[in-house]
Amino acid sequence: MYLRLLVLMPMFLLLSACRESPEGASDKPVAATVQAKTPSSSPPPTAAKPAPTLESLVRADDTLPSVRARLGEAAVMAVELPGPEGESASGWRLYPYEEARTVEVWLNETGRPQAIFVRGSKSDWVRADGVRLGLDTNKLQAINGRPFKFFGFEWDYAGAVSDWRGGTLAPEGRTRGPVVLCPPDPHPSDYPTGDSEFPSDDPRVVARPAVVCEFGVNLDVVPSAADARP
Repeated sequence: MYLRLLVLMPMFLLLSACRESPEGASDKPVAATVQAKTPSSSPPPTAAKPAPTLESLVRADDTLPSVRARLGEAAVMAVELPGPEGESASGWRLYPYEEARTVEVWLNETGRPQAIFVRGSKSDWVRADGVRLGLDTNKLQAINGRPFKFFGFEWDYAGAVSDWRGGTLAPEGRTRGPVVLCPPDPHPSDYPTGDSEFPSDDPRVVARPAVVCEFGVNLDVVPSAADARP
């Protein structure tokens, strides 16, 4: 939200001096001195820079040379990314030495970007629909406009949102990308676990909400957003 500064109105001082003349002489008026102060104003504060959207970072037609040319040689590292069930896949790690900006890019079979992921406890990146790290399930449900479902914790697909149930985070049944939750620490012994689906309005989750600890963007879902540059 931007704040407007009030500009101070000029202040004018009217100084008048009256000198009493000698007896019998006529009084001579003394010219009033008007002193005007130049209006002072401070420049408006610099607006807070909005968090960069993840969709703006990588394009679906990028190559390793093109993304290095745009972001910088040191900002892009070719790596093997760990996946579920002990699998791995070729990808890129962007801004690998800056924790708040680190992003993982998964590649398709042609070596082009397929999906972008953010993991961890903090990040500057947000998704265009408002999803970000640290967002709790109560706020996530509010953004979605209705309860959603997720898998229980303590297995390979722990905390993955499985069904937005027609909410705004999956318009026409298509989500921008995956969202993974982590349980609060500590959490009750009866907190949702295992490979079953649980609703976000489960009383245990409402009382002790889980938080977003990973989210991503599928580039084939939002190709137009990927055209923007950071």
